[in-house]
Amino acid sequence: MEECQNDPNVVMGGSGDIGFIFPQLHPGFDAMFSIAKLIEMLTIQERSLASVRTELPRVYHKTYTVRCPWTVKGALMRHLVETHPAQDLELVDGVKIINPQNDNWVLILPDASEPLVHLYANSNDREWVDSSLRDYRARVQLFVEQEQEASVEINQETVMG
Repeated sequence: MEECQNDPNVVMGGSGDIGFIFPQLHPGFDAMFSIAKLIEMLTIQERSLASVRTELPRVYHKTYTVRCPWTVKGALMRHLVETHPAQDLELVDGVKIINPQNDNWVLILPDASEPLVHLYANSNDREWVDSSLRDYRARVQLFVEQEQEASVEINQETVMG
């Protein structure tokens, strides 16, 4: 939103989750105006929405949520960073592991308000999404279990010692 207002050359701005902004109209997201502009574009191009959709690449996106205690979240994120090559990581939101050869990615995002970690997988290959989500779910669950076992052992040693 801020960038759309700061650059006078922006005609339309967008967000992957929220919607579109037309800064010349007003500074916020506007679903109704977006629909009107889409209809206008389709009319000018004499195309149907279905024909446009067939030209778009197929993308598969899945998500899964894993329970992760608050005390383990930081260690999990650090573990993921340390066990992947730096050039394959994006650390803007959580830990995003990118396959640069084909733009597939997995994002591990700790929940800000619950003891949870969200896993997202994105690719144009459905099998890759399914297997990657399964793989990272198992990795996260194993790490959480190991950290909890280590924590129990430390607590038992503290009590006994």
